[in-house]
Amino acid sequence: MLSVILPNYQHFNITKAHVREVMNSTLLPDEIVVVNDGGDESLKDILKTLEKKTKIIYAYIMPPKIPWNYNGAVNLGVWLSRGDFLAIEDNDNIPTPTLYEEVLKTFEANPKAGRCYGFKRLEIASSELEKPSSEWKVTGGRGPNQGSYLIRREVYTMLKGQDERMCGRYGWMYYDWKHRLLAYAKTEFVQTGNYWYVTDGQTNLDRPHSAENYRVYRDNARSGHAHSSYGILNFRYTVEEI
Repeated sequence: MLSVILPNYQHFNITKAHVREVMNSTLLPDEIVVVNDGGDESLKDILKTLEKKTKIIYAYIMPPKIPWNYNGAVNLGVWLSRGDFLAIEDNDNIPTPTLYEEVLKTFEANPKAGRCYGFKRLEIASSELEKPSSEWKVTGGRGPNQGSYLIRREVYTMLKGQDERMCGRYGWMYYDWKHRLLAYAKTEFVQTGNYWYVTDGQTNLDRPHSAENYRVYRDNARSGHAHSSYGILNFRYTVEEI
């Protein structure tokens, strides 16, 4: 099974297009888990306007909200998912139609590979999103984003553990994954396929990192352990299928 995990905050026009394009993939995922990380609650109704082609699970992180709870939102999405393979994607990194098909074929050909991310991202403006993706105007290209990738579930859980009590603001993010994947999971990386990148996707977002938040990230990144319980902060959420 393939599960798509999509944490996001505001800019729901991008989320809508992202989910739509996931459902237009040549290999349809078994489920899409959308985690609303403290944004307004209109996202659920926006997603309901889409033609549903696969299972969509919607989770809403409830107040009190944690500023920029990105890794908590990702962990919650994984906790709620069932896939043997996980596509974890930043909101503004939208998969091209053949990405999932290409990646799963690459995993099949490379059984030692644990994580796969795209070669590059094709730049588009958010104004393109209302058009069919075949008509999107690409204005440039960027290198891969370490925050958008596919990973074998057993590799992810080996490193993080998905008990929902561990879903809070507890530590390291994807920028420290290369070290941890090599050191603890003993896995290999592969690259194939591309994402689109919405160039103005994260503008005008006010999501402050607190001093404590930076300290937790820094201290856990320096930790010599695959797990760190330092800085766990739990949160409440609701979940439903839409």
